Amino acid sequence: MDVLQAERLADELITAELAKSNQMWGRSSERSDAANGELMLAGMAQLDALYIRHLGDKHAFEEAPEIFPENWSGFRDYGSDIANIVVTIAFLTQEVKRKLMIGEDYIRLERGADQVYRPATGLPNTIEA
Repeated sequence: MDVLQAERLADELITAELAKSNQMWGRSSERSDAANGELMLAGMAQLDALYIRHLGDKHAFEEAPEIFPENWSGFRDYGSDIANIVVTIAFLTQEVKRKLMIGEDYIRLERGADQVYRPATGLPNTIEA
């Protein structure tokens, strides 16, 4: 799969997962238990379990990580790494929407003069951007 196909499929997978979430909880995630950052915590828990599995723990998804919202149920393994990452992105996207709707700041800060790139990691590609 080339980079454009991979990019399109990634977008399609994320959009499909968001559609599932919207169908369950409404476009603005009208869950009564999603107003205090629970969506962000759920996404972080999903990624945390995936990371633990990458470290070799085959039982990483058997119990929800501590960061998973304590009043939520349903924590699970969605199968592949990609599926678990897509679910994480959907949770985080829903949290971004929630924060935007309550008027939180969305301005991205530029890199400061004291935050230079490390040459060993390479420099940004300014041609393809």
